[in-house]
Amino acid sequence: MMLINELKGAHPFQHEALALISRLVASSGLAFFLVNPNMQHSNALLYNLTPDIEKDYRTEYGALDPLNPERFADSDETLVTLDSRIAPHFLKQTLYYQKFMVPYNHRYVVDMFFRQDGKILAGISILREESMGNFSREELQLLQKIQPFIEFSLNAIYMPQRDQERKSIATKYALTDRELDVLECVLRGSGNKDIASLLSLGLATVKTHLHHIFQKTGVRARSELVAKIMADLNR
Repeated sequence: MMLINELKGAHPFQHEALALISRLVASSGLAFFLVNPNMQHSNALLYNLTPDIEKDYRTEYGALDPLNPERFADSDETLVTLDSRIAPHFLKQTLYYQKFMVPYNHRYVVDMFFRQDGKILAGISILREESMGNFSREELQLLQKIQPFIEFSLNAIYMPQRDQERKSIATKYALTDRELDVLECVLRGSGNKDIASLLSLGLATVKTHLHHIFQKTGVRARSELVAKIMADLNR
């Protein structure tokens, strides 16, 4: 059983947030994900889930998800359950359930959203197999109570450090914002096709950005790039 699917450059805050959730409520899997400007999942840290689940979600099934962050962009909801968005008998008739949820063996889902200035910037998905039963009212109330703490910590600790790291690397190597986006994906182990999907870019555009990044940082390979940037960030 895989416990944590490590991401290169994953912040300790992401690990601690998932560890906190796992201690409070039973689950068969957890995902801490960022939300990009296109309101799609980005750079998920997974607990007890195969990496393929996030890849398939982003490339095939995310648009079908009743809990897709895009559906909550104009709301202030912070904790939503799958069953509150679609009746169980309708859910089981959907392609999302049949082609995504069943193969990855989960039936009950709670999503927790975190905002900054009213915009969703991250979320945590809590999954349960059908045999575990649905989330109780008490469990949902507990999750609702800790949401403000995680959101505050995200805004006070994680995002400022991420912004500072981006600024530092951008200044040192004269990288553009989009090149920084591509670099973040590389640090987390994403291939070119995944980067194109994550950032809504053409594959040729991704390759062009990578070429510029290699030139500016003076490296010739991804492994060399990752080693160099991680050394910069750990100084």
